[in-house]
Amino acid sequence: MSEKVIEKLDKIEEKLVAEQAEIIAKVDEKIEATVATFDEKVAALEAKVASVQAPSIIKVAKSIKEDANRRVREQLKDFYNNSKVEKEVKIFADEAEMQAYLQEDSQLTGSGAGVGGRTFYDPVFHPLRLMNPMRGVSRTVATDGSTYQFRAKIGNAGAMWGYPINVNTSSGPNPTSENTSIWQLNLKDINTQFPIRTAALDDIDGLEANVIDDMLMEFSQQEGLSMIQNNDQVAPSASLYGGSNGLRGLNQYAGAASSYAGGQITTAAFGSSGTASTDGLSSLATYDQLIPNGSDTSGAGNGVGLVNNVQYKDIVNFIYNLPQQYWTPTARFVVNPLMLAAIRGLVDNNGRPIYIDGLARNDGIVGTLLGFDVVVNKYVSNPLLTSAPSPDAHVDVYPMYFGDWQRGHTIVDRLNMILRRYDQTQPGFITFYGEKRLASSVVDPFSIIRYRSTVHTV
Repeated sequence: MSEKVIEKLDKIEEKLVAEQAEIIAKVDEKIEATVATFDEKVAALEAKVASVQAPSIIKVAKSIKEDANRRVREQLKDFYNNSKVEKEVKIFADEAEMQAYLQEDSQLTGSGAGVGGRTFYDPVFHPLRLMNPMRGVSRTVATDGSTYQFRAKIGNAGAMWGYPINVNTSSGPNPTSENTSIWQLNLKDINTQFPIRTAALDDIDGLEANVIDDMLMEFSQQEGLSMIQNNDQVAPSASLYGGSNGLRGLNQYAGAASSYAGGQITTAAFGSSGTASTDGLSSLATYDQLIPNGSDTSGAGNGVGLVNNVQYKDIVNFIYNLPQQYWTPTARFVVNPLMLAAIRGLVDNNGRPIYIDGLARNDGIVGTLLGFDVVVNKYVSNPLLTSAPSPDAHVDVYPMYFGDWQRGHTIVDRLNMILRRYDQTQPGFITFYGEKRLASSVVDPFSIIRYRSTVHTV
């Protein structure tokens, strides 16, 4: 019985194998036919594509100069479209292209000495200006408004000794005098517009970038002058540095004694509280130099020409009159270069220099004084002023400040500065326009002291 079953199973297996072989053969035939048809279609498509005369869509520059100019134009277009103030423009793809660019015209003209040779321009295009040194010492904040308000906690809580709870009033032995002072400043506007002949922009390499760079430096220079020397309580026509249109200058703050007396120091105080343009003018502690500049060493008032009579004891007295709590790592001298030169030139009775600190080679020309960093600021008063309102008159000057500037002085900047370029506002000219708004103020008058000297003229 088992043999018959096995025989039947073998026949079924043979039949299945034969059917599978037949199916596989048919599939192989169909695949071969499909591949042949596909190959024929691909060959026909290749022949058709090869017969099409497609125009070139990539413009090949005739010279490296065209490549470089095109690259600059594309970057400048992106620069203006995005209203950026600063842009690094890449002219050459690599050093090899730069060398080929420089040699291109000379190869065309043989020796390069004839007509058609390239004109080379020195990269130092405009003189360097002294920008605003106060940017390196003062605290800077930003606002998107047109007015900025300052506030200060003034007075004392009136702490007293003893076990009882001391509820102090204005009439107690140590009265409470807590109060808040506020003042606010309107941000001031500085702007300029100037046209440049389009032919000049085309003919002079780098002119546009350089005039914009110089304009930004000039803005900084003007704000530095106004931040020190301006009086914002006078008419604009009465001040070269803006008057009521300018910043609140350090020299205009009160605090100097009405009469000069060598060695005296006044006391700092907060200004009036309120929102008027006259509020917030604090008093700065002011030290008077022992012997006025330009007078003889006896102090008799006989003019002997331009003499800076600063002494070593003046610097010691000056720095130690700053309250001790403001002897911080951020405390710095801000000084006129002529005043610093006189201080550096001080010698002892044997002709040896007194100031040897801060003269290390890595400190350069500035260094430190009595361990504190020095910021040279040309906009601070010249200690050897030669002009006076009348003959035999004395002129107060403030050639040096010292203090914790991060706490004592603040610059308020508008978040955005405007820089625009107007094409053809008048035929043949491109007009540039720049505008920025800012303000500055003494915030903590106790953290800064001022040095006063008097120029005696005859």
